Amino acid sequence: MGDSGSPVTRPPPHAPNPGSDNAVKPQDTSGSGQLNDKPLVLRDENWDITSISALSAVTMLIEAVQTLADIIGNIPPTPPISRPTTPKSKSVLLEMTPRNTSDGMPMSPASPESPLATSHHPVPSLSMPSPEAHRHEPIPPIDVGGDAEDIAVQRAAIARCFYLKTVPPFSLSEYLMRLHKYCPHSPGVYLAAAAYVHRLCVAESIVPATSKTIHRLTLTAIRIASKALEDNKWSQDWYSKVGGVTRRELKSLEINLCYLLDFELFVREEELRKRMFLLQQAARQGQSVKKRLSDGFRMQLPTRQKQGSAGEG
Repeated sequence: MGDSGSPVTRPPPHAPNPGSDNAVKPQDTSGSGQLNDKPLVLRDENWDITSISALSAVTMLIEAVQTLADIIGNIPPTPPISRPTTPKSKSVLLEMTPRNTSDGMPMSPASPESPLATSHHPVPSLSMPSPEAHRHEPIPPIDVGGDAEDIAVQRAAIARCFYLKTVPPFSLSEYLMRLHKYCPHSPGVYLAAAAYVHRLCVAESIVPATSKTIHRLTLTAIRIASKALEDNKWSQDWYSKVGGVTRRELKSLEINLCYLLDFELFVREEELRKRMFLLQQAARQGQSVKKRLSDGFRMQLPTRQKQGSAGEG
């Protein structure tokens, strides 16, 4: 108010310009710039995950998983389970709950945009082999209590969805680089996917990493990791087209992976570092062991001994 009681007219403030603030540094999510594009060979779990680009992270994932598959060879899936019912899908859980923002939880930047995706560029078709397990194949019901199936039986049945009938006519590198081209993600997503793969293929030995499983497994692991870590996600239509699967098939793969991971999807920074190191370490150790095996050695899944057969002559 002025001395005469009339309001004082002042010009409005200038529009905010965050870019003019020298203290604000733009966040690089493109996988270029000062970040390292070359894959790292880790010697321990104490490494800087902020130093690598998305290209480096996806290449590290490809190399480790492909090496495991080359070592393990071909392991057939377990026979289908003959059951009248299937577990009800918890599809509502795949919409993902709000991200956990507790201390120690890495907050991944949003996935960088692909010019091909945003310009409605047509996706080249992909000839993905048929899955070993039919999408409606009965599997043991997920129950609790005295009538529940053995957890190993349940997991073995669920893991069947990641098997293909034949080896794809393209390598894992070609497949995931296609995914990175049309659906790029931040480095944290690829590292979280590596953590999922390590849990399922190495630590808990639920899904063997073979030439018939790694394509569908990594596709789904990256999809689930993006939902767990990022707010902005590629649409189901676009992602399924790039991955060479149907929307319904992608949804089924996501649900099954979540079951196998016990819905423990959030991965903290220290675990991202540790799991990628352990995945690379398993690949290196596997290579060393394979060199000492005879050419006629064939790895097989252990068969369960039928009850009452022990001790029979």
